[in-house]
Amino acid sequence: KQEKPLKIFTLGDSNGALPFGWVNQLRGIRVNDSIFNISISGNTIGFNNNGRTSLNTLSNIESHMSKAYSNLGKIDRIIIMLGTNDCKAVFSDSLSVVPANMKKIIKQIKLIARSHNDKPVIYIVSPPPFGLDEMLEEKYKGGMERVSWLNEQLKLAAREESVRFINTCQILIPVFRQLTTDGVHLNE
Repeated sequence: KQEKPLKIFTLGDSNGALPFGWVNQLRGIRVNDSIFNISISGNTIGFNNNGRTSLNTLSNIESHMSKAYSNLGKIDRIIIMLGTNDCKAVFSDSLSVVPANMKKIIKQIKLIARSHNDKPVIYIVSPPPFGLDEMLEEKYKGGMERVSWLNEQLKLAAREESVRFINTCQILIPVFRQLTTDGVHLNE
C-alpha cells in the first residue's frame, strides 16, 4: 500500500545542515515527501551560541514555524535533532536548563500547530555521541558525559510532552568511531 506523501519540518544543527547530513539522507529515503529544513551549524536548543541569538532555537521557534508553514502549508511531522552544541564545554554549567528549554519548544510548537488546525507528530531525536576527548577540539571535550546525561533528560521530556523519542546516541555508540573523523560530526 502506497503511503501518502508527508510534509515534514526538520530542525537541527550542522549534522542536519551538511550536504550529506541526516536531512538529505532522509530526503533520499522519503522521496515523495516535502521536507522543509531549518538546520543551522551551531544551532542550540536554547543558548545564544557564539553570542548569536540566531542559533537559539527557543528564541526563534515562532519564526521557524512561520517559515515552515509558509513553505509547507501544513505539517505532518516535525523532527528535532538538536543538543550537540548545547553540550559544548562553554555551556556545561548551564546544561541543566536544556531539558526545560526543549519542553518549552515543544509546547510552543504545539500551540502554533493548533492555531493552524494541525497536530503534527513530533520527534525528538537525540544528539549523536561524541568521540573520545583526545580526538575532540577543546570546546567539545567532556561532551560524551554531557550528551549521555542530556539524552536521558530528553527521553523524559519527550515522555512528559507526549512526543516520540529516537535515541540515535544509543544506536550509534558501538560504531561511532567508524562514522566520524572529528568526534562530533557524522561522515557521509
